Amino acid sequence: MAYILILGTGEKCALNESQIGIGRSPDNEIALADDSVSIYHAHIITQPLENDDNKEEHIIEDLGSTNKTMVNNKAVERYVLKNGDVIRVGNSRLKFSTEKYVPPPPDMKKTQKVKKVEVSDFLYTRK
Repeated sequence: MAYILILGTGEKCALNESQIGIGRSPDNEIALADDSVSIYHAHIITQPLENDDNKEEHIIEDLGSTNKTMVNNKAVERYVLKNGDVIRVGNSRLKFSTEKYVPPPPDMKKTQKVKKVEVSDFLYTRK
């Protein structure tokens, strides 16, 4: 499954819906705290390929944003994404990947107590 990697934070967003919103508003699937991003800046549409229903294409569309949507440093209104494309919305950069998406484990935010071990426990004297 394809995903978006938010460069700078390392967060990933799986493209597992037919449409993923990108913007400053918290109701976007990819909500960015960046004043140079429009409230509803762009969206990514996932749809079956015309000739092969088993494969998908991912299209990014600018939603009339003030600062434009850029892909690989070129302004786009509508663009079919390819693996490795770098998307810039405002000052935020996102990377599109078709590599296998591995979601973080559900308990990743939990901290674990680690037993304190004294170094002396591992030292031995050579005779």
